[in-house]
Amino acid sequence: MKIVFSGGGTGGHIYPALAIKDILRQQYSFESGYVGVKGGMEEKIVSRETDIAFFGVRAQGMPRSLSLKWLSFPFVNLAGISDALGYLRTFSPDLVVATGGFVAFPVLAASRLLGLPTVIHEQNAAMGVTNRIFAGSARKVLLTYAAAAKEDGERIVVTGNPVRSAFLKQNAKSQRFARNNNEFIILAVGGSRGALSINRACIELAKTWLVNQPGVRLIHISGERDFDMVKSETDGMPANYQLLPYLHEMKEAFDAADLLISRAGATILSEIAVCRKPAILVPFPYATDNHQEKNARVLEEIGAARLMLDSDLNAASLVNLIDEVRTGDTLAKMAEASAKSRPDDVEQRILKQISEILDKS
Repeated sequence: MKIVFSGGGTGGHIYPALAIKDILRQQYSFESGYVGVKGGMEEKIVSRETDIAFFGVRAQGMPRSLSLKWLSFPFVNLAGISDALGYLRTFSPDLVVATGGFVAFPVLAASRLLGLPTVIHEQNAAMGVTNRIFAGSARKVLLTYAAAAKEDGERIVVTGNPVRSAFLKQNAKSQRFARNNNEFIILAVGGSRGALSINRACIELAKTWLVNQPGVRLIHISGERDFDMVKSETDGMPANYQLLPYLHEMKEAFDAADLLISRAGATILSEIAVCRKPAILVPFPYATDNHQEKNARVLEEIGAARLMLDSDLNAASLVNLIDEVRTGDTLAKMAEASAKSRPDDVEQRILKQISEILDKS
């Protein structure tokens, strides 16, 4: 049996694809390939996996405004479809699993032309452009939120969002983030590429508030893009400020944290839920169909998170929210609601749905 996976542009599309691969390996033996953009984030992340081969294609996301990129957009993606057609004809998979992002467009288009069965997984409360285009021809459309599409219980099914296997394991206490007595730990993370507005707010927070809070520690994962800027701005900060460019073993930091400050991509929200953590969510304001704010509002409504718009984000507003959630048993109630925001049997649901296709092939 052979299965191809695709999805990318951000870790929020890549990690669910790899999580689905691991879920399927619990029951099936198969050869696997991953189709993404050569040199893209997906190649970097997939290269760490030992049981899947990466194949690069050309792809370009749809420009968000009028620009010269519109001239290259159709030609790059047509070339990408040609790349994907060649790969799929040679590899001859039994199934293609796609998790969205412009990276998945060429392989889904090629799969349709070749008549290959496809499964689409949508992580967000608003379905992305690529998934919307191909959802009609997919054998299965698996949703994280019912708001993304009308569920029919057979082809379109709410399963939830899978997480990396590391997040499902009980790890030993972290040595890197060992807790001091009665220390309150905040983890700030902007997603796989980082978030400039969160980084700037954390710099201000560290300089104006954290220096006077010896009982509070801020673990700040800036993303590699902004790391040098943040490092230069926070040089000489006390030991209760920890700066990292990226952390592949993210579960270690999640386990240490009492509160998260984060973007609201669906994958990190699922990881927050699995770890039962309260969060302050700052949605990326330019996400397609404003899906991050829609994601965040779902969690805010059930009491699992506090929502702060990017335009309102600064050190003072963060301090006000941090103080608010540390009052009484608010954090405990948020953590309980966070745990309930994700079904316990997500992985089993996904396995059941895809098995219905594989067992017939």
